[in-house]
Amino acid sequence: MLLKVNLRHLDQGPTELDGELPLEEFLGDFKDELVRIVSPIRYSIAVERDGEALVIRGQISTDLSCDCARCLMTFPQKLEMKDFLVVVPLEGDDAPTRDGDFADLTPYVRTDTFLALPTKPLCNPDCRGLPQKATARDSRLETEAPEASPWLALDRLKL
Repeated sequence: MLLKVNLRHLDQGPTELDGELPLEEFLGDFKDELVRIVSPIRYSIAVERDGEALVIRGQISTDLSCDCARCLMTFPQKLEMKDFLVVVPLEGDDAPTRDGDFADLTPYVRTDTFLALPTKPLCNPDCRGLPQKATARDSRLETEAPEASPWLALDRLKL
C-alpha cells in the first residue's frame, strides 16, 4: 500500500498519517552490498498545504542489517529520522503522481530514506578491521630479538 494523501482534506487543515510501508513495494530495485532494510518503514507524519506545495514533516524509522565496512561482521542498526521534512511542489516536474484527489507521497519518503542510510556502516567506531595474517617471512623475523632491525636479514646476505 502506497503512502497517499487526499488533497481535498488538506483544505481544512493538516492531515496526520501513521502506518507502515511494506518492503516489497517500498524497496523496488534498491540493492546495497553493506546495508539491508529488514523491517517495514514506519512513519508518523503530518501533511499540510502551503500555497502550491505540500509540507511533509514527522518521523520515519526502520530496522537495518548492516555489514561492517572494515571487518564484514553483520550487525543490526536502527534508522530513525526524527526531523523528517520535505516540501513537495504540486505543479511541475517534481509534483507527486495523482490518482483523482489523492497524491502519492511514497517516492519522497523513499528518496530521503535511501539518502539517510549509512554509506560505510561500522560495527563500532573502534573497529580495527580484519585481523592481519602473519606470513612465513614475518614469522621468522619475529623469532629473532624483538628489538632487531627489519633490515637485519638483508644485512646478513652474502652477495
